[in-house]
Amino acid sequence: MMIAALLVIALAQPGRTRAANPPPEPPSDWKIEMTTDGGFTGGGSGGLVVSFDGVLVITVGSTPASKRCSFHLTAGELQALNEAIKNARPKAWLECHSLGDVSTHCCDLIRTTLSLSERNGRDLYITSWLTGSPPLPNDLQSIVELLRGPAGLDARYRPLCATTTP
Repeated sequence: MMIAALLVIALAQPGRTRAANPPPEPPSDWKIEMTTDGGFTGGGSGGLVVSFDGVLVITVGSTPASKRCSFHLTAGELQALNEAIKNARPKAWLECHSLGDVSTHCCDLIRTTLSLSERNGRDLYITSWLTGSPPLPNDLQSIVELLRGPAGLDARYRPLCATTTP
């Protein structure tokens, strides 16, 4: 009886409980690469690479001699990306988020491929979609909007890259 009473008291004290499985820490060493191909020229619309240290590399063109420009993100831009990656569920992404009916595909569509690597490249997630594909999962769409949306990093930095000399 005495042991049972002590057990009840010990379990009832605040601050003595803990989660059985604490949430995993988001990776702090991520890298995202977006590439494009297709379209009328077959070369896509350029690409970008951004990493956890705030370095953004924009590629203009699709040949080995394409122009590349490096930029450093602002603290706010990097914080927004960190938050989107923390909330991402890349294990649930499909390999391809495009329509399965290839008869609806045409020669002018651009395919975007996004790769997210984490933990020094040990975890790698790759997904792709065609222009006009069905909606992407919300977590993936959030990342895409930050990178290539109308107010995204690409819209801000690509014009700067296009106007600089190599």
